[in-house]
Amino acid sequence: MAKRGVAAAGAAADPMPLSRFGALVAQLESVVASARQKPPDALLCFDLLSELSSALDEAPKETIQLWQRKCEDALQSLLVFGACRPVRRLASSAMGRIIQKGDAISVYARASTLQGWLVDGKRADPMACAGAAQCLGEIYRLFGRKITAGLIETSNIVAKLMKYHEDFVRQDALLLLENALEGSGGGGSGAAYLEAFRIIMRGGISDKAYIVRVAAARCLKAFANIGGPGLGMAELDTSMSCCVKGLEDNVSAVRDSFAEALGAILALAVNPDAQVYNFCIFVKTFILSAFVYDFS
Repeated sequence: MAKRGVAAAGAAADPMPLSRFGALVAQLESVVASARQKPPDALLCFDLLSELSSALDEAPKETIQLWQRKCEDALQSLLVFGACRPVRRLASSAMGRIIQKGDAISVYARASTLQGWLVDGKRADPMACAGAAQCLGEIYRLFGRKITAGLIETSNIVAKLMKYHEDFVRQDALLLLENALEGSGGGGSGAAYLEAFRIIMRGGISDKAYIVRVAAARCLKAFANIGGPGLGMAELDTSMSCCVKGLEDNVSAVRDSFAEALGAILALAVNPDAQVYNFCIFVKTFILSAFVYDFS
């Protein structure tokens, strides 16, 4: 009996066979550990994250949950070490998918952790800030209705990131805001939406970088898509005027983005079931502006 008990205890102590997903997570942890001495190789990270994404499709939920926390931590560490844009995109996508396929309760802790990092970090590396913002945006895109309580803090984070000199940081800040707006579906507090609108109007729509102006226009479109929550008639009238002005931009991508935003606002105006406020005056403003605007 004693021998049988020892054998049983030994069997229980044997490590579980390493799945493909688990092996990739272990490799990712190794890459992150090495990154403390030198930046990780971008191609290596890209290939590894591509394999990880493929493994996520194949692995059962139980296996994903077993490695979920370690994978999330490794992905976040990779992002805040300053990964390049393609790697940031893959890492952010993997973060969202592992929460989707694993234990979704993790979304609260992960969103809070990313917000805390962005708030507490002083003037951190721009690529690290962009990575954390992109990852938080992906989480909002997928789970925004669950984390609307953090929307006001996210707006404050975006305002902080908009002060960076690097164009790509300001762009990713507004992309975070766009995902937060659409992901929340209008379910956050009015104060959070009003602050988000102020951020867009304060600098985004007139930013010197065209990629930031495009992102700002997409945020205005997102506001229209969710019904313009938290905005009064004055704010909506201002956004209409800015869209019309954006049609005069020298860059075609900016003009196209503002045209889409304008179309979304007008669609909201003529759809009484979707609109949050009465847009009659708003539409009148557009019609008057159209007469004085040179469309040639």
